[in-house]
Amino acid sequence: ACTQLEVLSLANNQLSSLPDSLCSLTRLKKLNLSHNNISYLPACVGSMKALVFLHLSCNRLENLPENIRSLVELKILIVEGNSNSPLCYLTRLELLNLDFNDIKDVPQVCVTLIIFTSLCLGDRKLHLVHNPLQKPVRSAGRGGAQHLFSYLRAGGGAY
Repeated sequence: ACTQLEVLSLANNQLSSLPDSLCSLTRLKKLNLSHNNISYLPACVGSMKALVFLHLSCNRLENLPENIRSLVELKILIVEGNSNSPLCYLTRLELLNLDFNDIKDVPQVCVTLIIFTSLCLGDRKLHLVHNPLQKPVRSAGRGGAQHLFSYLRAGGGAY
């Protein structure tokens, strides 16, 4: 009966795992699993092709399933407060929040996330605050998006 759901919030429920029935919700557009104790997402999340919004903040996630890259409609991904590594393969995102993770270095491939669609630094579409980044980016960002892009392309490091 729930297979027609388009919006589901299971936030703040102290879940440590997800029910198998989640896999049948292929029409979901918005899924909020924030503020739980989830340590991994089942691979079937990658089959939720209609997802536009996925909120996974404040869980115990270290990695997301590889097949999450098949979520071609995904525009907003919030993964703050976990231990995630950058998700460079999700280049269609309009907002990626990786605040409060354990990210030390952002691979060069992630430069595309800074630009999205003529991204300017003030748009705050890429969130990386409160991560132990090893290379500062604030000074490069003061010159605007083009200056920041040049800095990253030259190997300036993480943002």
